[in-house]
Amino acid sequence: MLTIVHTFESPDRDRLLSDIRNGLDDLDQIGGFKYASINEQTNTNEIMVMTKWDNVNAYENWASTIGENKAFKQATPQMFDVIDEKF
Repeated sequence: MLTIVHTFESPDRDRLLSDIRNGLDDLDQIGGFKYASINEQTNTNEIMVMTKWDNVNAYENWASTIGENKAFKQATPQMFDVIDEKF
């Protein structure tokens, strides 16, 4: 299992959120997608998107579909292998 974290910062929060949501619109159609969460840091303009995937190939399949999405083009993803999870 793989966790991907993207962080974004923009003075235009509404436009940024719109770009992020557009990038996440078709996630449920990508094989290997598990979970997505959009989070806002308290007292800053920073937004974090966390996604979970079966493996890096599933993530790369999605990443190849986002094309010219301005938000995701500006953010460098951080990849983490999941060691353990509890729900």
